[in-house]
Amino acid sequence: MLNTMTIQKINPIGWANLTAMATAIFAFLGILLFMIFGGILGGLMGGDAAMLGEMMGGGAIALILGPILYGVVTWIFTIIFALIMNLCLKLIGGLKIEVSE
Repeated sequence: MLNTMTIQKINPIGWANLTAMATAIFAFLGILLFMIFGGILGGLMGGDAAMLGEMMGGGAIALILGPILYGVVTWIFTIIFALIMNLCLKLIGGLKIEVSE
């Protein structure tokens, strides 16, 4: 049986923590894949392409700083979005959802 519930407000900090963590994990995986395949392709191409990968430390700095930067930026923008969403939820009287037991 479906029950109707209404979302009146969301927790901005909790939502920001969740989205920032998910974004940081996806950024880490994306940069890691880019490093692996970029290193393989750069090595196959030889010459300047291989040297470029070595100059950038093989992407190790990006692998460390990238997820942190993405996470922080996502956290800030999610806080702003959540505050706007709470205002909109207040103006329209909430968001009705159907849930089952």
